[in-house]
Amino acid sequence: MYRIITFLFLLTAFSTPVSSQPTFDPNDGDRIIYLGNALMENEQHYGFLEYLITSHHPEKHLSFRNLGWSGDTVFGDARSYYTNPPGPFDLLISQLKAARADWAFLAYGGIEAQSGSVGLGKFEQGLNRLLDSLDAIGTKALLISTIPQYMAEDSELSNRYAANLKTYNQSMADIAASRNLIYLDAFEAFEKQKQANIWEPNGVHLSSEGYLLFAQTLGEKIGLPHVEPTEILIDIRENSLSSPNPGKLLSADSGSGKLKFIQTNNGLPQLVSQDSFKGPKIRIQGLKKGYYQLFMDGQLLAVADHRTWNEGFLIDLSLAGKQLLDQIREKDKIYFQQYRPQNRTYILGFRSYEQGRHKAGLESLDALVFWLDGKINRAKYPKELHFTLEPLP
Repeated sequence: MYRIITFLFLLTAFSTPVSSQPTFDPNDGDRIIYLGNALMENEQHYGFLEYLITSHHPEKHLSFRNLGWSGDTVFGDARSYYTNPPGPFDLLISQLKAARADWAFLAYGGIEAQSGSVGLGKFEQGLNRLLDSLDAIGTKALLISTIPQYMAEDSELSNRYAANLKTYNQSMADIAASRNLIYLDAFEAFEKQKQANIWEPNGVHLSSEGYLLFAQTLGEKIGLPHVEPTEILIDIRENSLSSPNPGKLLSADSGSGKLKFIQTNNGLPQLVSQDSFKGPKIRIQGLKKGYYQLFMDGQLLAVADHRTWNEGFLIDLSLAGKQLLDQIREKDKIYFQQYRPQNRTYILGFRSYEQGRHKAGLESLDALVFWLDGKINRAKYPKELHFTLEPLP
C-alpha cells in the first residue's frame, strides 16, 4: 500500500498540468487596444466592435484605444518616420506602453502573407517577439485571423494569395495554441459571405456592413451571448406589469387608455445593423380600439393601434444607439489626432525646435478622450426609464 501511495504522489507531482482554456473577461477599469494593419485602423470610423463589447459589460468601466496602422506588420514597418530613433518596432512598443493596455486585439498577417511561404518564418519570429513584448508589459493578447480579399482580377493570383492567407492564419492559430492565447478566426465567416456590399469597391477594405459582420464574428468567437430583447407585459385592466428587469406600474386607466410605468434598462440596445438597434418589446393588453402613442422620458418613441400593442411592439432605440456610436467615433478621432499627429516631425521629431510648443496641446487632448470615455460608460449603466402611453386625440 505504501508503494502505491508513493507512486501516485510522484505521478501527481511530476505530471504536466493541463492549462485552462483562455477566455476574454475584462475587469472593471481595463483598457483594450486594437493593433494591426488597415483592418484594425479603419474600424475607428465605425466603432461597432467597441459598442458590442462594452454593451455586454454594462457594470464595468472599460476604455478602448485604436493603434491600428494601414500597411503595418508585426515589425511595425508602416510606423517609420523620417528620422531615427526610434525605429519602427521601437515606436510601436513605445505606443503600446503609452496606451497602458490590459488587452490587445492583434490583426496581422494580411501584409506579410504577400511574401508567401518564403516569408512565413520571418513572420512567426516577428509575431513571437511582439507577443513577448506584450507579455513583458502585462498585456494579454488575442490573435485575429486575416480576412479574404478580392482585389485581384487574375483568379490564379487571387487563389494563390488566399492560400497564403490561410497558411498564415494556421500559423497564428498554432502560435496562439502554444502560448495559451485566444485565436479568433474571422476568415471563414467572410469566405462564406461574398456579398459585394461587405467590401469597399477595391475588394480589400471592409465597408460599414463588413465591419458590422467583423464585430459580430469576433463577438461570437469571444463568447459574447446573443441577447434577446426584453419583453415588458402590461395588462391595463389588471394594473399589472411583468418584466425580467425591475419595473413598476405607476398608473393605469383602462377607460382612457393612459398609463405610466418605470422600467430599468439592461444596458445598451442590441446593434442589429449599421443603423438599427433592438430595444425592449412592449405588450400592452386591454386597450380599447384606437391608436396610442408611447413616450420615453418625454420623447415620442412609437405610435400604433391597439392590436399592435396587444401583440407586442419592438421599440426602436436607434437614437440612443447612434448617439453612443457617435461618441465612440469622436473619441477615436481625437485619440488618432493625438498619437498620430500629421506634423509629428515638427512637434516631436528632430524639427521640434520649430513647433515643439504644440506638444502641450497634444497632451491636453487626454482630457477630451477621458471625458468621452466617461460619457460612453455612463450611457451603458442600467437606469430608470419613464414611459407614458396616451391615446391619440
